[in-house]
Amino acid sequence: MQETIAYSTLAITVSLAVSQPRLGLGTIRVTPGMAAVLGVAILLATRLLHPHDLLESARIQWRPLLSLSCIMVMTGVVAEVGAFERLAHRIEAHARATSAARAFDLVFLISVLTPAVLNNDAGILLLTPVVVALARRLYPGNDRLLEAFAFAVFLAPGVAPLILSNPMNMIVAEVVGLEFGSYAAVMAPISIVGAILTFIVLRVRYRDVLRTSAPSPHVSEIPAAHPAEKPALAFLLVVFLAYPIMASFHGPLWSVALAGAIGCVAIVRIHRVTTMRGLARHVSPDILAFLWGVFLVVAALRGVGVTERLAHFYDAFGASEGVHLGAIGVISAVGSALVDNHPMAILNLMALHDTGTRPLLAALIGGDIGPRLLPIGSLAGLLWIDLLRRRGIIIRLGTFVGLGTTVLVPTLLVSLAMLCAMR
Repeated sequence: MQETIAYSTLAITVSLAVSQPRLGLGTIRVTPGMAAVLGVAILLATRLLHPHDLLESARIQWRPLLSLSCIMVMTGVVAEVGAFERLAHRIEAHARATSAARAFDLVFLISVLTPAVLNNDAGILLLTPVVVALARRLYPGNDRLLEAFAFAVFLAPGVAPLILSNPMNMIVAEVVGLEFGSYAAVMAPISIVGAILTFIVLRVRYRDVLRTSAPSPHVSEIPAAHPAEKPALAFLLVVFLAYPIMASFHGPLWSVALAGAIGCVAIVRIHRVTTMRGLARHVSPDILAFLWGVFLVVAALRGVGVTERLAHFYDAFGASEGVHLGAIGVISAVGSALVDNHPMAILNLMALHDTGTRPLLAALIGGDIGPRLLPIGSLAGLLWIDLLRRRGIIIRLGTFVGLGTTVLVPTLLVSLAMLCAMR
């Protein structure tokens, strides 16, 4: 009975987080955070979770969730000073002087770098509306090219090169003690190769429309820079460089993120960029609630033996390290695509906690790449779909699955092969 409740609660949580139905007369929409809190409430009511589990979860998660909140503040400052809007206008001017293909190349590169420095969800939130507006200004009525630019934003981030590039990586690293430098030494090269493969697939897929599309004759002026833009970007560069320095001294990375957020608040106040309430709007309590709640929902699955069975299943592929890592990566990718990479990452964390670093890295690779298969696979995917829908762009499921599979297969196989080859 308890096992049925645990499975059902996970299914309800994921289903509500993905579908986000409206309640009553349609004035309230169920969000991922609300779905996760509901799941926790069900498990508390059925005594699969207890109050001390909430305290233990808070003890484990407060550092990565604080870091993520601080990154949201820093992302908000970048958005408020209009840095990406000005960058989009520069890309527009470059595209008019060259070609659609060159504009696509720049969008893809920015879509690789932004999530790496901030995180995947922040990258989607920042870039999707800017890139859609850019594509519509340059190529009005060209839905095929708009699709290409939109997929560049979503598919460019693959394997997270840094711990801070993905919220779940931050939680996993916190629990098992993965160090910033050792993680980046393995995952950054894998991320670069995966990005190159993804770029090749997208360029081949959209080669005709990129070659033949011409920009509209209307030229838009680049808006003037906000006085706070250069100080904000310079400060964020300092914060980014501080991460490996702090890691080399084995210091807490969350303190760097906290210092970054405090510095950004100071810049906002000095240059009067926006109000504190306006800056606070960039911090999403819903995302934080989702990450907190889904951790607890999956913890209940451990209580009914699911993680032990998953661990035994992985052990069945333990004939050689290559087969073992490959199985973990593939299963993690498929599982992430089907039930979202956040609960899958936590299941893997609990199942592989005592097996060493490499199996966990294989699981993170699968969890980072797997969401390319289905929109349900990640919070970033859900955000991307919702942002496009709000702008009148509908991505058909067949298009998503077809292109996602074409990208996923080579990047996953090459990424896992690289992990196996590294010592």
